[in-house]
Amino acid sequence: MSSTELHKDHSQELSPTFIIFIVTVAGLVDACFYLHSKDLLGVYVTGDTSKMAQFSQQGNLQKALPLLGIIAAFLASTTLAAWLGNRLGRYRAPLILFVVALFILATWPASAPDYPYGVVLSLVVAMGFLNQACSNEPGVTFITGTLVKLGRGLAKGNVRESLPLALRWLAWFVAAFVGAFLNQNVPAYALPLIAIWCLLLAVASVFTQHAIPQRAPSSRHVGR
Repeated sequence: MSSTELHKDHSQELSPTFIIFIVTVAGLVDACFYLHSKDLLGVYVTGDTSKMAQFSQQGNLQKALPLLGIIAAFLASTTLAAWLGNRLGRYRAPLILFVVALFILATWPASAPDYPYGVVLSLVVAMGFLNQACSNEPGVTFITGTLVKLGRGLAKGNVRESLPLALRWLAWFVAAFVGAFLNQNVPAYALPLIAIWCLLLAVASVFTQHAIPQRAPSSRHVGR
């Protein structure tokens, strides 16, 4: 077996354009959270952490513990998704997006003013998986980080290279707008429609991946 075959890697990455479409799933779900679960957010884990600290300081464990459950569910699901993704190779994005769609669909027909805790946890798990759909992406729900990277790029004068980051923020805004529209006009079908959109992305991801170039390890050995 040649050295080229030995170091052949089957890891895949998604294009920056396709990642923008994945971001829309998070934006759609985030809108649902803000409308139906104001105290328990599945996308904004930073806010959940701050709220848990606030309720803990007030001695209100009845509100703090559910938040801890959400954070734990997010961490467990995104860890599991990363573990699975590392073993799925080129099927990482399609299968993870399929799982995301299933967890979103499992919440149907939730459309009451307040989501039950089980619905919230299912959506949290979906978001945990969504963040691992692409191995070369640190997190599609971290819009603050997107703006930080956008600011760094603009500061260096890299306007063209920074455009995908600006489009990612815009995609989140448009998706959240659509999510709010769906909840207002077809509340019983908002989550199923988001799940169908995610399934379409899962299928599309099969055709939009390309191999991650890998460097062969150097033949030199570093002493201990």
